[in-house]
Amino acid sequence: MTAMNSLIVNEVLRVHGPDAQRLGLDRLDEDALILGFARWAEGLLKKWLDYAKGALLFVMVPEEPESGMFYIYDRARQTFFMVDLAEAGRYGGYRLEEFEQMAQTFGLKALAQNPRTLAGTH
Repeated sequence: MTAMNSLIVNEVLRVHGPDAQRLGLDRLDEDALILGFARWAEGLLKKWLDYAKGALLFVMVPEEPESGMFYIYDRARQTFFMVDLAEAGRYGGYRLEEFEQMAQTFGLKALAQNPRTLAGTH
């Protein structure tokens, strides 16, 4: 776990790691992989912003309006990272309506555009 400018970042799944291989995620095309990751995270993919080097995902537990969590997918490393907002003081549990403001305020879109900046997190 690493705090980066008020963010808490954890690597949660490598596509070619044992968990992903056991679930068959390592054999999927990228779109199916991202959808499969959301199911693995036990949620529904509510937002998906695609960039050349990564993607910003917002996954929520069904029927739980304050359950959203941010994830960044690094295409080069084929790794998913959970990103929480330490300054928000809530540690998970965000509403869909908060996505745009929080993604902008905390620079999550920029991180998804260049996920290499997450290099020191694992």
